[in-house]
Amino acid sequence: MAFFGLFGNYDKPGPGVSKDEPKKAAPIRFFEILWRKLSKLVQLNLIFMIPFVVAVALMVGLFLLPLPHFAFNTLLFGPLDLYAIYVVPAALILLSPFSSGMAYVTRNFAREEHAFVWSDFWEAVRKNWKPALLNGIAVYAAYVFLSFSVLFYSNQMNTNGLYIIPFAICAILLVLVLFSQYYVPVMIVTMDLKLRHIYRNALIFAILGLPRNILITVILAAMVVGTLYCPGGFLAIPLLLLIVFVFSFVSYLCSFAAYPMLDKYLIQPYYKKEAEAAEKKAAAKEGETFSFEADELDDTDEDAPKYVYVNGRLIERSALKEESVFSDETKEHLS
Repeated sequence: MAFFGLFGNYDKPGPGVSKDEPKKAAPIRFFEILWRKLSKLVQLNLIFMIPFVVAVALMVGLFLLPLPHFAFNTLLFGPLDLYAIYVVPAALILLSPFSSGMAYVTRNFAREEHAFVWSDFWEAVRKNWKPALLNGIAVYAAYVFLSFSVLFYSNQMNTNGLYIIPFAICAILLVLVLFSQYYVPVMIVTMDLKLRHIYRNALIFAILGLPRNILITVILAAMVVGTLYCPGGFLAIPLLLLIVFVFSFVSYLCSFAAYPMLDKYLIQPYYKKEAEAAEKKAAAKEGETFSFEADELDDTDEDAPKYVYVNGRLIERSALKEESVFSDETKEHLS
């Protein structure tokens, strides 16, 4: 840990990990990487604090605007200020592109790959700001609609027990949206997919990865409860952690849990399909009989994978062919 090199020589590569070293259990690797990358996570969190402070200032400005506040009486939480809980948080949408920057860096950490914290963060924000911002708007809309529905139907259950059905549906959808967001930022920075396809895959992972999703939620809930019940004299501690560590830790936690699912169910199948296509092409060149000629296995062949995994991102093969200059890794995938 190079805490004293916080803004200094953090680009120097470490000793690395031997490729022949057996893979350790996930909990062990989680804490080992966390310890090795702790200073970089602090750097990342401090960078994220720049847009976070701006968003908080906008929230304060929205709250202080001379606009009417509407109270909504709930059985669960008492009277709630609808303006404060639904309009004021809209400023947090602007943080969505910067969450993609954090996801890119922490995904590299989870894969035990190097990342230049400052430059890679801003580069990921620049490349992914549009889908990340659209995701932020969608999440905000889902939060407003589903959370208010849960509060409304919970009130109505006292008068009619049948309201428990829409209450349960909205509560389940709210949980699925939360679980899916553990995967969406990582997929945005890893895969060249349309947002609707990312949502479809994220909802599948929300169910398929249920144990890890519950574990992440329990950890996050424990952090929130610990902060809420922290004695007044010690509130400076969670505030300090928020400034230097909390956001990057949450991003690292989600990336570490989400990336193995993406690798197993989305990335490796493309590798497998590409390998099978390469084997068929090689066999055709050797004169074996197949249902196609060797020169038919091109970018329009149905057997050829539509995407290739290059430089940490799934990219359409046709898009790569349009480039005039390829990296060595790209040429290897296209050869």
